[in-house]
Amino acid sequence: MAAWGALSLSRAAAPCLRTRVPGTRAALPRAPLASWPETSGCSPSQGRTLHLTAAVPAGHNKWSKVRHIKGPKDTERSRIFSKLCLSIRLAVKGGPNPELNSNLASILEVCRSKHMPKSTIEASLKMEKTKDVYLLYEGRGPGGSSLLIEALSNSGSKCHSDIKHILNKNGGMMAEGARHSFDKKGVIVVGMEDREKKAVNLERALELAIEAGAEDVKETEDEEEKNIFKFICDASSLHQVRKKLDSLGLCSVSCTLEFIPNTKVRLADPDLEQAAHLIQALGNHEDVIQVYDNIE
Repeated sequence: MAAWGALSLSRAAAPCLRTRVPGTRAALPRAPLASWPETSGCSPSQGRTLHLTAAVPAGHNKWSKVRHIKGPKDTERSRIFSKLCLSIRLAVKGGPNPELNSNLASILEVCRSKHMPKSTIEASLKMEKTKDVYLLYEGRGPGGSSLLIEALSNSGSKCHSDIKHILNKNGGMMAEGARHSFDKKGVIVVGMEDREKKAVNLERALELAIEAGAEDVKETEDEEEKNIFKFICDASSLHQVRKKLDSLGLCSVSCTLEFIPNTKVRLADPDLEQAAHLIQALGNHEDVIQVYDNIE
């Protein structure tokens, strides 16, 4: 389980944070997120709540280890490219020009960072006029966990049937209400080094998050097991926060909108194993873009 802390801090409070006790949670007086008064000194009574997540890196988290069941490297790479192609096909519906379509620009940026072949990207861009439909399924997984499954398909009825079958076969089910366990948030992925190639630690990331207007910082791993920071913010301020982080010297890799769990559940080991197989089976479906869970 990743250690989690919640600190109500004003923007000027970052210099006052110099120590952190792993495995603790501090709940200080909090004000609405919309209210970010400029204050001086180190009083936490006025300000917003910022969550500092993952004192234990994702690679050492039991759920992270179990969830990311990987096959051969080439197979995993192919799977990542397949999901990125779906993301391109979805984003391009907003227009084929990335200069006028920020969602498409963000996805193409991720593709380049993963060294996706140019020919594969161009082939996906040409599918702008296909009759694919965006689908979002709500499900329950083992141990009462909540799942959201994003898909893009030209046959909604077949996709629905397939997803339902996979869920039922692996200890899950279709279930309304799972969406309430998640919030749509902006997510900026940042490398562990700044533009000057200096390592950025979690404390520094917190200070920069406060200054940039982010709500949460998570230390985790990407699909290729590289350590990264995820700065989470309100969806409406995604590009503004990214621009600020870049101006502060960080190297952002991408920015996207994701479903972030607002409540988490802890599962027993047998349920963890079953949930991992379920999520893998869902992710292997050709129409599925992403599977979100609220497992701790």
